Amino acid sequence: MFYFNRNQSRYVDRINQSIKEYSKPIVVEENGEVALVFKEREIGQTLHIFDGDYEGAALIGAVMYVRDSEERITIVHMALHEECSRIYKEEGVNIVGIVMHEVLSIFKKMKGVSTVRIYYIDKEFPLGKLLKENSEV
Repeated sequence: MFYFNRNQSRYVDRINQSIKEYSKPIVVEENGEVALVFKEREIGQTLHIFDGDYEGAALIGAVMYVRDSEERITIVHMALHEECSRIYKEEGVNIVGIVMHEVLSIFKKMKGVSTVRIYYIDKEFPLGKLLKENSEV
């Protein structure tokens, strides 16, 4: 999902730059569970995306982010399982918009966060504006 997504070719330069800047993502096992983390563990965090809130829900994606400052979070990597993306697209569901809305809602609860930077496109947005845009999904 993360390493072999066909869309990664569109962002290959930014992906390579993110590895230099933030360290590379790696898969680790901790306490019998598998996690996708930054190699330099103190750098950031990962949100794992599941297809529901039930026992046995399937992992369909991940968002890796860094809190650069009190005010700003940078989304360094975001990946959705290709098959999941294809199915939702066929059903007319904007899964990326739904995921972004959920992620931004989490960031909004973090004290002091007012902007979100999306690393792959190298743009920074006011959190409130992004939430408003993604609420219309």
